[in-house]
Amino acid sequence: MQFRSFHNSDPPRLHQLWHACQLGRNAAEGFSCDIFELFACSQPYFDREGLILAFDGERAVGYVHASFAVNDTQTDLDRRQGILSALMVHPDYRRRGIGRELVARAEQYLLKAGAVSVEAGGGLNRNGFYCGIYGGLEPSGFCSSAAAWKEFFSACGYGPGSETYILRRDLLQSRDPVIAKLLRHRRNLNLVITDRPGNESWWWFVRYGQLDSLRFELRTREKEDLVASGQIIGMDIFIPKWGVRSVGIREIYVPESQRRHGFAQALVLEICKRLREESVQLVEAHVAADNKAAVDLFTTARFELHGRLLTFRKSLQRADA
Repeated sequence: MQFRSFHNSDPPRLHQLWHACQLGRNAAEGFSCDIFELFACSQPYFDREGLILAFDGERAVGYVHASFAVNDTQTDLDRRQGILSALMVHPDYRRRGIGRELVARAEQYLLKAGAVSVEAGGGLNRNGFYCGIYGGLEPSGFCSSAAAWKEFFSACGYGPGSETYILRRDLLQSRDPVIAKLLRHRRNLNLVITDRPGNESWWWFVRYGQLDSLRFELRTREKEDLVASGQIIGMDIFIPKWGVRSVGIREIYVPESQRRHGFAQALVLEICKRLREESVQLVEAHVAADNKAAVDLFTTARFELHGRLLTFRKSLQRADA
């Protein structure tokens, strides 16, 4: 078995490997190699040394993609926080130690670059690669139902990290809840929809800039005060896998002075109503498992738990530490 870093001729190999590795229901399939290259190799911070392939002769049989989390201001990478953005081994070559060797080589790359910790899977809003083709709305971790990730990373010295719920609603199979407060809100509020990004960060543009997006705002009719906002992200690349048009909801925000009035719920249901009118069938949201308020918001809007995305954490210690 041989290992090396990324070459410019590798995307077709990686694209083929992606479709052969049985990555689970939250990995898109049936897309072109150009799409793979766009979301896996075209970000401005892509480093060929961080994408390491395993070969059996001329055949690519696995790869790991190491990168970094974003800083607190979402203006650049934080090279103290390493990320394993992707890891896969062809089914014919599993249980031979290839995955462990790839992880070890990725850790060496991160350590050399200055990382003091690593999170396998990235986590909610932390993975800078594969938005649009893995995880659904975003690659918030490894799909818990696709492989024995917990056992594998435990054997590599990792402890538990974060857990993200995948919440979904089938707009054709469920009706909106009837809530009197929401009916009053509709009489007093206007819904504003725009395709112009708001005051988005650099991190948003490098991850979602290639995808269709819309911004939704609820504003009072008299003063046009903002009471709730959110955005939707198109998930058309998943149509070949899921067979339906899908959209993700993210960044639901309510100003502090407007909270506890049901405006967030009103906005989510209004978004669902508009999407149903546009023949969108599936709506998805990613929510941190420990964010009870967000989980309750989407559950009340008749979203159901569809899956879990997991991450795993490890401290990196230098040999001379």
